[in-house]
Amino acid sequence: MSVSDIFERCVTFVNALPKNEVISVENKLLLYKYFKQATVGNCNIPAPSIFNFQERKKYEAWKSIENLSQDEAKKKYVETVSDLYPEWKMDM
Repeated sequence: MSVSDIFERCVTFVNALPKNEVISVENKLLLYKYFKQATVGNCNIPAPSIFNFQERKKYEAWKSIENLSQDEAKKKYVETVSDLYPEWKMDM
């Protein structure tokens, strides 16, 4: 199975989590930055205002991994989900 196939299955698992699932802000930012880098590539949006705290944190997280390849970002996303939810691989 390719990295892209595993990534897509992993994304499907995360999207199927209950909306009331408790995930720390730190882990949400990890998932966000790896997902964006994997699907879009380098950060391509202007920096939000410092007064828009949530969007600014997301921007900074994504920007922090600039130049990480999309395949590496997919691997990091899968690793992060595997650390948080080891059982997700049971669906494979």
